[in-house]
Amino acid sequence: MESGRDMRRLVDTALGKQPADLVIQNGLLMDVYTGRMLPGRSVAMADEWIAYVGPEAEFAVGPETRVIDAGGRVICPGFIDAHTHLINYFNIPEFLSYAVPSGVTTLIAEIECYGFILGAEGVRIFLDQTDDCPIKIYALVPPMISLSPAVKPLMITPEQLAPLFEDPRVIGLGESFWQGAILTSDQRVLELIRETQKAGKSVQGHAAGAFDRKLAAYAAIGVESCHEAISTEDVLNRLEMGLYAMIREGDIRRDLEIILPLKDNIDFRRMILVTDGTNPSLLIQKGYLQDVVQKAVDLGIDPMDAVRMVTLNPAEHLGLDTLIGGIAPGRHGDLLILPDLRTMKPEMVISKGRVVAQEGRMTVTIPPADNPDRLMNTVRAAPVSPADLSVPESLADGEGMVRTLDIQPGGLVAREGRALPRVVSGRLAADPEKDLLKIFFMERISGRGEAFVGFVRGWGQKRGAVATTLCWDAGGIVGIGENDEDLAAAVNRLIDIQGGTAVFVDGEMKLDIPLRSGGYVSELKMPELADRLNRFQKIMTSLGTTLDFAHLTLNVLTTPAIPFIRMTEKGYYRFRESDVIGLK
Repeated sequence: MESGRDMRRLVDTALGKQPADLVIQNGLLMDVYTGRMLPGRSVAMADEWIAYVGPEAEFAVGPETRVIDAGGRVICPGFIDAHTHLINYFNIPEFLSYAVPSGVTTLIAEIECYGFILGAEGVRIFLDQTDDCPIKIYALVPPMISLSPAVKPLMITPEQLAPLFEDPRVIGLGESFWQGAILTSDQRVLELIRETQKAGKSVQGHAAGAFDRKLAAYAAIGVESCHEAISTEDVLNRLEMGLYAMIREGDIRRDLEIILPLKDNIDFRRMILVTDGTNPSLLIQKGYLQDVVQKAVDLGIDPMDAVRMVTLNPAEHLGLDTLIGGIAPGRHGDLLILPDLRTMKPEMVISKGRVVAQEGRMTVTIPPADNPDRLMNTVRAAPVSPADLSVPESLADGEGMVRTLDIQPGGLVAREGRALPRVVSGRLAADPEKDLLKIFFMERISGRGEAFVGFVRGWGQKRGAVATTLCWDAGGIVGIGENDEDLAAAVNRLIDIQGGTAVFVDGEMKLDIPLRSGGYVSELKMPELADRLNRFQKIMTSLGTTLDFAHLTLNVLTTPAIPFIRMTEKGYYRFRESDVIGLK
């Protein structure tokens, strides 16, 4: 992303020999390098780079220079979200139209979803889709740790890393779950880490549930960060191991309060605030990263510390601090005009040396993302019939019991259980009055459509069925149903529309949410997408679920990131035993 830097012009602009393109005058500069607030400062930019920062930039003003009088307001570095997931729900231009006005000028994106359906090609498609964005979007190569056997042929190999790393926007290896890195005989992830380090790139971590020796072993292989701290003790453990501690405040978890006991007791310079992704409703209601920084300030964290955690800290962590993270000569012209030191909602957002948003609205056009045909046709499976979902009574044990996946309160963790299904005409059936439903997973990338039918508790639905292609860390369709007819109808709807979410009750479709791009991303506008997800939750609540965000619960049923039992097309995967098992 450094291409196009005209060094001669930057020198001449700083010396007053050439005019700047943009000058901001009379601002209160938030100097994240020294921790001071500097009044009466000006910033001069040539093209997308900062040429001068100092008390007076009148010398850089020419006839064509745009001059902005900050009027004593705060000039703040642009915000960096150092850990987010972009390929979920919304398309990139639609997301940016909400995220950029909130002050984000750089995103570090985990892009695993496209990887799980197209491998390394998915990474290249993502890069193509972000070519003309008004802010900087850096990508992390997904290590592609999956429980689904169908993904194996697509898994990115060490040999494929070097060509991907040739793109300067690809800055490292994405979150590699610690179990897949140190508790498996498969050396692929360790080899990916080794090759990433050889290339001088960053290695991002995911250490949920790792402590003491396991956390030490994980840190020892060169992982640099973890965003999975859920307690104050977790934060300290990670910092003591030399990791950067990323604190989540977004869609999956909202953990910012865990750092409050550390305020005034430790140095915050190796802590980073991140979203770990968002959802359409949250994005519309709260904005993006500005909400996180504002919450930190409102909770009593010093504004300088709060801003550093989304500017200089992540830039230094990722080796990008000579380009972004602060307002200084030679850095990208990424900065915000804030009303005052304690208000993080920007009045103006400047990215790459131009005004891109003002008063909460974009001032530039974001071109639509290119969706090649191979990305729009990824549900490669034949329709299923109710008979395909039937389970013979012989698959139960001698007492008529079956193994179950029991969703725990909160909706993310699941544990192994056992239950007694109803028997109807020699087939095992759901028993919604006992909170026992069928759960189905079918892979959708090989063309074979291999599938497994199990049983689930904790979902709570009393009628109908639901299915989605938005499966974390797998290319598939996951569904839950009270009867085989509605479950088959929901699955087949997703095959027809090439990805999304569908709800059927008594043979009638109650809702669908198209997610055709890879089976993960919708082309709907954000308000419509948020409305459909809200309607989905209302429908699921009316059908009996007590889960707060049922769609997210459905999404995570396939991921190796969350214990203790998950779904694959071969059967249940159990983490502690590292095996795949059926109903008995």
